Amino acid sequence: MKIYIAGSLTNNPRYKEQFKNAEKQLQSLGFDAINPVKPEGNEYKWYIDEGLKQLMQCDAIYMIHGWAESEGAMLEWLYAKTVGLRIIYE
Repeated sequence: MKIYIAGSLTNNPRYKEQFKNAEKQLQSLGFDAINPVKPEGNEYKWYIDEGLKQLMQCDAIYMIHGWAESEGAMLEWLYAKTVGLRIIYE
């Protein structure tokens, strides 16, 4: 199962650690974890555009605690809910 990781990036100094930990946890359970913060150093719009493209190829979305504080993560959650993807909450 391919799982997209979603969470808050903006105003979250721990986002790299949180996404990396989620990726490792999901992989340890045998899932194909998609970490959208790789590669680093791109503009916000790039992450939104690429994230949605990646999400469209997934079976589920994993929502990192605090995700609702992020407009981008809310958009990803809404897409997942609308198309019927499995939603997993941290």
